[in-house]
Amino acid sequence: MNQDIFDWILLLARWLHITVAVTWIGTSIFFMWLDRSFEANPDSKKPGHVGEVWMVHGGGFYHVEKLLMGPTKVPDRLHWFKWESYWTWMSGMFLVGLIFYRGEGMFLLDSMVSNITYWQGIGISLFAIFGSWFFYDFVWERSFVKTAPLLGHLLTLSWFAGMTYFLCHTLSGRAAYLHVGGMLGTWMTANVFMRIIPRQLKMVESSEKGEPVNQDWGKNAKNRSTHNTYFTLPVIFIMLSNHFPNTYGHELNWLILLLISAGGAAIREYFVVRLSNPKRSMSAAVIGIALITGVIIFSQGDNSAVAEAPVEARKHHHEVIDIEPATATEEKGKTFDVKGVVSFEGPVPQGKKLNLPAGCSNPGQGDVYSNEVIVHDGKLQNVLVRVVKGHEGKKYTDVPSESVVLDQKGCIYIPRVTAARVGQEVTFINSDPIFHNVRSVTKENQKFNVAMPRKDQRITKVFTKPEIFLQAKCSVHPWMGAYVAVMDHPFFSVSNERGEFKLEGLTPGEYTIEAWHEVFGTQTEVINVTDSVNDVSFTFKK
Repeated sequence: MNQDIFDWILLLARWLHITVAVTWIGTSIFFMWLDRSFEANPDSKKPGHVGEVWMVHGGGFYHVEKLLMGPTKVPDRLHWFKWESYWTWMSGMFLVGLIFYRGEGMFLLDSMVSNITYWQGIGISLFAIFGSWFFYDFVWERSFVKTAPLLGHLLTLSWFAGMTYFLCHTLSGRAAYLHVGGMLGTWMTANVFMRIIPRQLKMVESSEKGEPVNQDWGKNAKNRSTHNTYFTLPVIFIMLSNHFPNTYGHELNWLILLLISAGGAAIREYFVVRLSNPKRSMSAAVIGIALITGVIIFSQGDNSAVAEAPVEARKHHHEVIDIEPATATEEKGKTFDVKGVVSFEGPVPQGKKLNLPAGCSNPGQGDVYSNEVIVHDGKLQNVLVRVVKGHEGKKYTDVPSESVVLDQKGCIYIPRVTAARVGQEVTFINSDPIFHNVRSVTKENQKFNVAMPRKDQRITKVFTKPEIFLQAKCSVHPWMGAYVAVMDHPFFSVSNERGEFKLEGLTPGEYTIEAWHEVFGTQTEVINVTDSVNDVSFTFKK
């Protein structure tokens, strides 16, 4: 399908989903407000009278009275609130299929999160959306929840927390969040479709026949409706988080989602009980605000180690960290270069075909594949070659002044593998006219997660500790990744499109050279650097 047409379909589906979701959630919130606003009228003579409320809107008064089924005759005209829920769920599932099930799960899977296959990801997705309903419904259909509802709540919350953790450790961050939202949305819609509406239908039928109405059906329907209202704010947050990778792209994304959901439910509690129990409502509001504030504070820890950049650096949007000066330098002497080529033998593995968004692809460029393996005429690109032994005991202060550049171009990181010195600037660029972010995956250096919403936007980082490897990710497009080797010496090189590399400035002696490729692993060679020709070659095989 033409990508522009697909994007229009995606946009219209989102428009439909948001529109019907607003009507459904608005109706749910309105009816919860009605139920807590009714006041009994002692003068009412109507059978089944519960209460009434007067409202003003649009230049007139609205009088709403609640009457129990059974004592009250069924009206000739009765409006049911259900299609708002059904259309929200159907449009949401349509979006899940469009976004996560096409393109071999490009948005569904993230190799840095887990190594599950496409079909395993589909199975997890369907289980989260459909399978979880059976557990939730099983719990709330048991008789024990009538006498011990707290146990039902604890089981439901435990399942919610467990599924959130599980999904965030198997699917891409963005997919995990939206599948948690899909799980809650399915519970909410199935509550309406499977429990609320059928039981209200039975009550209406009994009332029409003049039979006694089982009020337990009404209590059960009301119980499910109450669940739905506490799910609303977490679901809305999940829908919005799709545009904020600092949430689903965080290394503790599961904890952020749980705390925000708890905060949203607490704030919803404030609105539900603020008239009937003001003290409890204020406690809920304080808890909700505290949880959300706490998430904001702890999620900022990724950038807490960043020192303020000097004025000149700030003008160019740089972030600079002070680096401890070296206390020893490389002794001067005669040096030699080591050159070589990395070859590849065997059939070249095909990368995953990428169905890129319109903002990523270039018209007429043909199919685009992921760039884990790049081979030209039998020569392997993106192999890091470095000295791992023979250079110990020295520090090198000749840090290059130019930046190492990583470009987000065509929704792929270019280059896939690069290397920088400790203290050297590394500049990340977004060359695409769409939203990206840069998230670091690191054990030694500072973590960061920076939004890159503008074309040609750039940020510059300086890493203070050696690390093999720091990884850069785009959480919005989980197939986008790059490796950055942070080196404490200058004896390294990354093979180019001809497989060539060069290690410069080695003094005579014995060295161990390592070649690393992300798919094919590592190889090592021991060489003696002399004043003669110093060549070394590596050959990787599938």
